[in-house]
Amino acid sequence: MNNKTLRGMISEALSKVEEVDIDQAEKFIAEGYRVLDVREPGEYANGTIQGALNIPRGLLEVAADIEFEGANPLLRDGRNDNWLVFCQTGGRSALATYTLQQMGFESVVNVHGGFSTWSQAGKRVIQPS
Repeated sequence: MNNKTLRGMISEALSKVEEVDIDQAEKFIAEGYRVLDVREPGEYANGTIQGALNIPRGLLEVAADIEFEGANPLLRDGRNDNWLVFCQTGGRSALATYTLQQMGFESVVNVHGGFSTWSQAGKRVIQPS
C-alpha cells in the first residue's frame, strides 16, 4: 500500500499544474482571469484579491460538480473560463487547481506563494463585504 503524505500530494499536484508568480497573476487578472480563493472563510474575511470567489478547499468538489444540485453556479458553470487559484501559501491551491483540471476545467493556474506572498509584496488587497 502506498501511503501518500500531504507534502507528496502537493508535489504531485504541482508537477501537473501550471503555476505563476504574483506579478504574472496580476497581469492575468488584468486580462480577465477569474480569481478563486480556496482559503477558509476566516482567512478570506481578513482580506482577499479584488473580485475573488471564495470556495474553501474542502468544499471544492461539491461546488464545482456538474451534476450536483447544490453546486455553486459561479464555479460550476465557469469551466471554460480562465481561473487563477490561490490559498494562503500555495499548497491547498495546488491541490485545488489539480482537482479542477480533473473535473474538466480547461484553464486553471495556481498562484505560487499564495495570498501571503501577494499581500507581502504590497499588491492590492480588499476587505470582502
